[in-house]
Amino acid sequence: MFCGKCSLTIRCPFLPLNEISSFVTTRHFSTTLNVQMKKLIDSKRYRHALDIFDKQSHAADDFALNMALKACSNLPDYRRGLEIVRQLSPKSLNNPFIQTSLVHFYMKSGDLKCAIGLFNSIPVKTNPLYKTLFGGLISMKKSKEVLNLYEQNKMKLDEGVFVMVSKACSEICDDRAKRIGKLLIDDLPEDLKGSEKVMNSTIFMLMKFGNVDEAEKLFHQMKHKSIYTYGAMMKGYNDNKLLEKTLDLFETLPFVADEAIYAMVLSSCSQVRDGRARRIGKRLIDNLPEDLKDSENVMNSTIFMLMNFGNVDEAEKLFRQMKHKSIYTYGAMMKGYNDNKKFEKTLDLFETLPFVANQAIYAMVLSSCSQLTNDRARRIGKQLIDNLPEDLKGSEKVMNSTIFMLMKFGNVDEAEKLFHQMKYKSIYTYGAMMKGYHDNEMFEKVLDLHVNMPRAVDEVMHTILFSTCTRLSNDRALQTGKELLRKMNKSYYNNNIVITSAIHMLMKFDLVNDAERLFRQVKTKSALTYHAMINGYSQLDELDKCFQLFDQMKSDQIVPNEVVFLSMIGVCAKIAIRSVSQSVANQLPSHMKSSRNIQTALISMWGKSSSIEKSREVFESLDDPDMVTYSSMINAYGLNGMGVEAVELYRRIPSDLCNEVVNVCALNACSHAGLLNECRHIFDQIPHKTTKIVTTMVDCLSRLAMFDEAESIIEDYEKTNPPSSAMYTALLSGARNVRDSNLSNRIYKKMQQLFPDEKNTLIAGSVLLSNIYSSIGDHHRAEDIRTNRIKQFGYNVKVGLSWTSVNNQLVRFKAHDHSHPQSKEIYEELQRLSCELREHGHIFDSSWITRPVKEDETVESVLCGHSEKLAIAFNFIQQPPPSIIQISKNLRVCGDCHAATKLITKMRRCEIIIRDANRIHHFSNGECSCQDHF
Repeated sequence: MFCGKCSLTIRCPFLPLNEISSFVTTRHFSTTLNVQMKKLIDSKRYRHALDIFDKQSHAADDFALNMALKACSNLPDYRRGLEIVRQLSPKSLNNPFIQTSLVHFYMKSGDLKCAIGLFNSIPVKTNPLYKTLFGGLISMKKSKEVLNLYEQNKMKLDEGVFVMVSKACSEICDDRAKRIGKLLIDDLPEDLKGSEKVMNSTIFMLMKFGNVDEAEKLFHQMKHKSIYTYGAMMKGYNDNKLLEKTLDLFETLPFVADEAIYAMVLSSCSQVRDGRARRIGKRLIDNLPEDLKDSENVMNSTIFMLMNFGNVDEAEKLFRQMKHKSIYTYGAMMKGYNDNKKFEKTLDLFETLPFVANQAIYAMVLSSCSQLTNDRARRIGKQLIDNLPEDLKGSEKVMNSTIFMLMKFGNVDEAEKLFHQMKYKSIYTYGAMMKGYHDNEMFEKVLDLHVNMPRAVDEVMHTILFSTCTRLSNDRALQTGKELLRKMNKSYYNNNIVITSAIHMLMKFDLVNDAERLFRQVKTKSALTYHAMINGYSQLDELDKCFQLFDQMKSDQIVPNEVVFLSMIGVCAKIAIRSVSQSVANQLPSHMKSSRNIQTALISMWGKSSSIEKSREVFESLDDPDMVTYSSMINAYGLNGMGVEAVELYRRIPSDLCNEVVNVCALNACSHAGLLNECRHIFDQIPHKTTKIVTTMVDCLSRLAMFDEAESIIEDYEKTNPPSSAMYTALLSGARNVRDSNLSNRIYKKMQQLFPDEKNTLIAGSVLLSNIYSSIGDHHRAEDIRTNRIKQFGYNVKVGLSWTSVNNQLVRFKAHDHSHPQSKEIYEELQRLSCELREHGHIFDSSWITRPVKEDETVESVLCGHSEKLAIAFNFIQQPPPSIIQISKNLRVCGDCHAATKLITKMRRCEIIIRDANRIHHFSNGECSCQDHF
C-alpha cells in the first residue's frame, strides 16, 4: 500500500474493501454512542441513556456497557441490568472498570450474594473495586464487614479507601472501630494529608468518636478549608450536643452558607433556644437566599426551629407560603404542634394530609390522640388502627405508640391483645405496657410483666417500677424494690430521675436510712435529688430535716427550683407557724412569685399558718383565679373557721370553674364551722354528687351527731355506687366524738365486711374504735382491739408530734418527750400549769386516754405529757414569754388538750394557735374559734 504522507510503500495485510468500511463505521457509531451516553449519565438522565443503548447495542464497546450498568444501578433497574450482564463477553468481564460497575450494580440492587461472589472471583482487586464494595456494604448497614475486609487485605491507602473505611469506623464507633480509626490516622501517607476529602472524613470520624479536641486541633491545622470542612465540624458539634460551638463556628464562617449549613445551624438554634439562638435564627430567616427558599430541607428545619421557639403562628405562616410540601413538611408541623401541646391542631392537619401517612406521622398522630383522649381522638385513633397498612404492622414504633394510646384510653384489654400478637417486642414495648398498667393503676400487673420480661430493665423501667412499688406499698412491692436496687447498674446513680423515684420508694416504706445512704452515694446531686429527700422527710413528718437539707442544698451551690420551693412551702404549711413560713417566703426569687403554682401554694401555706390576711392578699393579686386558687382560698377560710367567708367566696365563683374540688372545699368549710343549712343548700345544688362530695356531707352530719341522716345519705349513694370506705370512716369519727360505742362497733364491723383488703382504712377504724372504748373506761375491750390490730396489721399507729418555733428555731415534741436539753424546765412549767388549771376548775378528762394508766402514772401525768402541752410549756419558759404561741400537730388535738388550752389563754392572757390534722384552732380569752366543732 502506498502512503502519500511520507512517500513510503507499506506492506500491510490484505483486507477486503467492504470489511474496512464496516470496521470504520462501527468505530464511528461506538464513539458517538459513548459520547451520548456519558453526557446523559452525567446529567442523570439514566432512562434516556438506556433507550439509546438499546437502539445502538450492536455498536456498544466496554465503555458503553459500563455506562449502561451505571444507569441501571442509579435507576435502579435490576431486570434490565441482568440483561446487560448477559451481553458481557469474557473479555469484558475481565475489564476492571466493568467489574467495579458490576459490584456497584449488585450492591445498589440489594444482591449482596452476587456482589460478594463476583468480588471474590476477581484475582487482582483494585482500590476502586474495594471502595465500591465498601460503599455498598456501608449503605446496607454492614460496616463491620468493611472493617473485616480492610484488616484481612491490608490494601494500600488511597483517598477513596480511606474515606470509606473511616466512614465505617464512624458508623460502628466501638472500641475496635476506634482502634482502626486511630491506625488510619497514624498510617496516613503524606500525599493524602493535603486531601480535603481525607481531612473532612477524619474530622467526621473523630467527632463521631467524641474526640472533639482532636477534631478541633486538626481543623485549626488545615491550611485549606472548604465549606464542607466547616460542615463536618458543625455536624460534629451538633452530634456531641455542643450546640453553642456550632453557632460560634457559624458566626466565623468565611463562605456563603449552603443548604446543609443552614439546616445544621437552624437545628442548633432549635435546641439552644436562648436569646442568641433566637437572634441567629431570625437572621437566617431574614437573609435566606432565594435559591434556598425552595429547599425542602431548609424550610422544614425553619419550621422545626420556629415551633421549638414557640412561634407557632410564624411556623404556620411559613407552612402556608410553601408551594411544595412533602410528607416531611407535614411531619415537622405535627411535631411542632405536639411539642407545643396543640394536639387538636395535629389532628386538624392529619385530617387534611394529602399523602399516605408514614411511620413518623402515624406515631405523632397516635401520640396526639393519647394526650387528648376525647371523643374525636378516640375516633381517629380507632380509624388509625383499623386502616393500618400492612408494612406498618411490623413497625415497632407504630405498635408501641398504639399500645400507649390504647392504655391512655383505658382500653387495657386491646393493648394486651396487641402486645401478645407482636412477634418482636423491644424493651420499649415492655416499657409502653408497664407505663400503661401504671397509669391505669394496675400495679400488680406491672410487677407481673417485670417478672416475665426476657430483657434487662433500663432506666425508664426502673423509674416505672420504683413508682409502682411506691404506690403498692405491700410486701411484694418492698421485696421487688429492694431487688431492683441491689441489681441496679451503677451508672444509673447519675440519673436523677431514677434516683429520685428510688428515694421516693424507700421513704414510702419508711426506709429512711437506706434513702439517706442512696442520697449520699449520688456524686452529682441536683435540685431533683434534694427534692426527693425533702419530700420524703415531709411525708414522714421529719420536718426539721427538711430545713436542714434545704440549707445544705444552698451550701452546695445548688439553686432551689420551683419544685423544691413548692415542697418547702408544703413543709411550712405542715408546720403552720407564721415565722417559719415567712422565712421561706422571703427566699422566693422574684420570678417565681408570678408562678400560679407558687401563688396557689402560698395561699394554702398562709391559710394553714393562720395568716388569713396574707392568703387573701395573694388571692386578690390574681387577675384570673382558676378553680385551684379558688379551692385553696376557700379551704384557707374553712381551716380557720371562717365558714361564712368561705361560702361568700364560693357564691362568687363562675359556674364553669365549680368542679368537684371547689365543691368539696366549700362543704368542708361549712362542716368545720357547723353551718349545716348552708352545707345542705350547697349539697342539694350540686348536680353530680361524686364520692368525695357525698363523703364531705356525711362528715358534716356526723360532726353534728346526725347519724340517721348521714346513714340515709350513704344508703342512697350505695343504690347506684359501690361502698366508699371514706364515708364509713367519717361516720365512725363522728361516733367517736360523742363516745357512742354501740354505733361505733356496728360501723366498724360493717367496714370489715365491706373493705377487707383496705389495710389502712381498717387500721384507722380500729384506732378510733379502741379510743372510743378507752374514752368510756372500757380499757380491757380497747386493749383487745389494739392487740388484734397489731396481730393483723403490725404496729402501724402514727406517733403524735407537735412543732413550735422559738427564736427562729424549730422544735419538735412527742408525747412524754424528755429529749430536749431543757426538759427539766419544761416539766417544771407543766407542773405549774397543771396546778393553775386545777385552781381554775379544770378536771383532767380520763376519757381521752387511749391506753391503761400504769401504776406509776396518774390521769393528770398522762394527759400533761401530750406533745401539744409540752410545746405550750416550752414557750412559757422563754424570756420574755411570747404573747402569741403557734403550734402544729400531725394528729387531731385531744379533747382534754383543747379544753386546757382554752383555759390557759385566759389564765396567762395570751393567744395560742394550734393547727391539727383537721383544722386551725385560734384560742383566746378562754374560747376557741372552732366553737368545739373539731
